[in-house]
This record gives sequence, structure tokens and C-alpha cells, in this order.
Amino acid sequence: MRSRGINYKLVNIALIGLIIWLVVSTGNFWFSAFDKIVEIILPFAIAFTLAYVLYPFLRWMENKGVPKWLGVGIIVVIVVGFIALVISLLTPLVFNQLKGLISNIIKFVQDISGKYGLDLKNIQSYISNINTLVMDMGKYISESAINVISASISLFTMIVIAFFTAIYFLTDMDNIRNNVKNFFKKKSKKTYELVKQLDVEMKNYFIGLEKNILVQLIEYTLVFYLIGHPYYLVLGILASFSTIIPYFGGIFTNIIALITAIVVSPKLFILTAIAAIILPNIDGYFWSPKIYGKTNNIHPVITIFSVFAGGALLGMMGIVIALPVAIILSKVYKFYIKEIKKA
Repeated sequence: MRSRGINYKLVNIALIGLIIWLVVSTGNFWFSAFDKIVEIILPFAIAFTLAYVLYPFLRWMENKGVPKWLGVGIIVVIVVGFIALVISLLTPLVFNQLKGLISNIIKFVQDISGKYGLDLKNIQSYISNINTLVMDMGKYISESAINVISASISLFTMIVIAFFTAIYFLTDMDNIRNNVKNFFKKKSKKTYELVKQLDVEMKNYFIGLEKNILVQLIEYTLVFYLIGHPYYLVLGILASFSTIIPYFGGIFTNIIALITAIVVSPKLFILTAIAAIILPNIDGYFWSPKIYGKTNNIHPVITIFSVFAGGALLGMMGIVIALPVAIILSKVYKFYIKEIKKA
């Protein structure tokens, strides 16, 4: 009788099944290990991103004749000074406005609940908890009852590591970029060209984002102040940093502005509604084209999908990085489609 040979397909399927079973059965270990890896890498990733964002400013100063060591020092002083100024001048005002804003949201929810007979107790409880937390934080800070270093040592450590590592990355960014450039040049000219284009795209994105944050901070704060909105500063800050989240960030800010305005007076609500309609259009059709130019053109559907996908996969961090990742993937896709057509 002829002996039948080994069925390698069945063996491969069995091995794949075994691997899947092992991964699933030891899932807690892998998730724990992944979390630890992310925890270790995160401060260095933040540091590199910060250095990458600040690098064009350093290059601009070097082109003006400023030595690198002095340029890095100027950037450090500006960053530290800005953070210190914001904390010392704006923190008390922001806390007061934030407490009033949350109180008015609670009042609005209670009015809606009573007027229309809706059961919104869970929402009221959730907002009340936020309000209590904010008030407690303000109380503790005003009484110097919180030692920030001891209460949040891991966060503080991460910030310190990220800050000082960012300085080293910024100082050595020329060498890092040259090493990356030489590496990809040796590997593949096409890959090098792609990396160079991605670098330009990311530089344009971050420069545009920085300008957009500043413009929207001034724009929204000034407009809400002029129409008499009591929480103009909080709303201005929300509007500026919500630019990181395309579309939804601005919608969230305008909803908060409208809810708090309707509690104050009908007149303020109307003025806020007008501002909520006009300002996004000014941003979309005037400021954004002026700031970003013709770069980073991503289809709105892709942008919205990337924000939802990022949030579903990585939570808030995924939402924040959704647009840059979408820009990178879109550029990679267009680049290789162009190469395929050439072939």
C-alpha cells in the first residue's frame, strides 16, 4: 500500500488555529504588555512630536543668523514663559468661568427636564459630579491643598521626561533628519521621495494648526466678549484647541455656547446663534484656505471617518491623531497610485 503524504495545508491551518487560540487565551498578558510599551514610549513620542513641530521655528531663527544653542534657548524660554503666564493669569478666571458654565448647563438640563417631563437624572448627576470636581479642584488649588507633584507623580514625570527629551531632539533634529534621509536614500529612491513629501505635508499641517489655534483663540474670545457672553474666555480656549478635532470640535464649542447663552437671556442666545453660524463659515472659507493654502486637502468624508475610527480604536488620543494619520495615508495612497500609472 502507498503511504499517504503529509497534508501540509491541514498542518498550516492547525498551526494558525493554535496561534490564534494562544493569543486569545493569553490576551490579558498581551494587552498588559502593550499598555506598558505604550506607557514607556509615549513621553518620547510626545517629545519627538514637540521637537518636530518647533523645528521650523528653530530653522527660521538660524536662517536669520541666530546660533542654534541660542535659538533652542529662546524656544525653551518662550514655551516655559507661555505656560507660566497661562497658569498664573488665566487659571483663576478659567476656573470661575468653568464653574459658572457648568452650573448654567445643569440649570438648562433641569429646566428642560421639568418643562417637558423628561427623565434626565443621569445627565444631571453626571454634570453635577463634574461641577463638584471642578469646584473641589478650585478650592484645593486656592488653599494650596494639592501637591501636584505627589498627587500625579506619573503624569508629572512623563511631562518632565517629554520636555527635556524634546530639547535634546530639537537640538539634534538636523542629524536625525539627515540620518533618516540617508537611510531611505540607500534603501529606495521612491521611498525617499515619499518620506520627503510626507515631511512637507506634516510640516504644513503643524504650522497651519499652530496658526489656526492662535487665530481662533483671538477670534472666538473677542467675538464672545463683544456680544457679552459671560464665558468668553473658556469658549475661546475651547474653540482654539478644538481645531485639533475637525468639524466636531467647533460644533461642540458652539453647542456649549448656545446652551449657556439661553440660560442668561434670549438676546444673548440670538447673538450667540448668529456667531455660531457666521464664525465657522469665516473659518472654513477664509481663515483655513489662507492658513493651509492648497495643502492637506482631505475629503470631508475621509476626515469624518478618520475621526470616528480614531475615537473607536484609541479613544481621545485616536481622535487627536486622526487627521495627521489620514493625511499620511492619503498621501501614501496618492503617491503609489501615481507610481503605478507611471509604470
